[in-house]
Amino acid sequence: MKHEKSAKKILNSEVARLLYSGVFLVVVAYFMTIFQQLSDKRWLDSDTKNPLKDLGFEAFPYLSTFSVADALVLSLLGITLVGLTIASYRLPKIIIFWRRLFWLTGILYLYRSFTIITTTLPPTKECTPIVANSFREMMVVGTKMIVGVDKACTDNIYSGHTMILTSCVIMWNVYTRVKWFKIYAVLHALAGIYAIIASRLHFTVDVLLSLFITYGVYSIYFSLVRSATLERYQGAIGFVESERDDHYQSIAHTPHILNRHLACVVGWMDGLDLRCEKRANEMTLPTTTDMLQI
Repeated sequence: MKHEKSAKKILNSEVARLLYSGVFLVVVAYFMTIFQQLSDKRWLDSDTKNPLKDLGFEAFPYLSTFSVADALVLSLLGITLVGLTIASYRLPKIIIFWRRLFWLTGILYLYRSFTIITTTLPPTKECTPIVANSFREMMVVGTKMIVGVDKACTDNIYSGHTMILTSCVIMWNVYTRVKWFKIYAVLHALAGIYAIIASRLHFTVDVLLSLFITYGVYSIYFSLVRSATLERYQGAIGFVESERDDHYQSIAHTPHILNRHLACVVGWMDGLDLRCEKRANEMTLPTTTDMLQI
């Protein structure tokens, strides 16, 4: 019994959930590269070979290499990961930061995978796709795509480069109060977006959709973390968003609160239950009466 409880505790620990999120991201990354290769193969059999008309391509001077955009994206990502890992300071906070990064990036890449395979857009400029003849070859090509050695031709509609830049800006706004870090992240990201469009790495619509989708996913995730946290504090502070609270509903008018069923899922992904359990063992939460007396 003791060994079983110990094993369950390890499998449900902060570190274990970090590993789950990392595995999720790796699996999704390979899943996406397979869809990229299938999209490229479908494009080879199509009649649409010329790039689409794009206002951004017409407005920005042509940049002949992808290396500038790649360098700007990777440098901001590196600065963000190192900077926020250091800023997190304590190991539990570092684990939370990296776990959230893995989950959110995996979710965004999973959605991107389906946008790539459902509608195949032509490349933004002349491109020769790498065609694999077996699943094993597809996995080898996929590995090269993940590390940046090879590129797909038709992975459009939703810019992965812009997703990384936007994620970095959001993370600096979430995890630091230093204004100049936030400003720098925005300026760096804008330079990266300019290079993405100017080099024809992505259509302008890919960038716009990525900005909106990335911000939306991060907003939903952190809103659900907040909602799950409030529910756990209901007994302590005497307030929670409620579908059955007539006074609350007379103001909010949300008879059915959207995504409420996802709060427990996101709470598990975020490790909220583990942190609340740890806090409960360390301290007694204030009651509503205590709050009124302060």
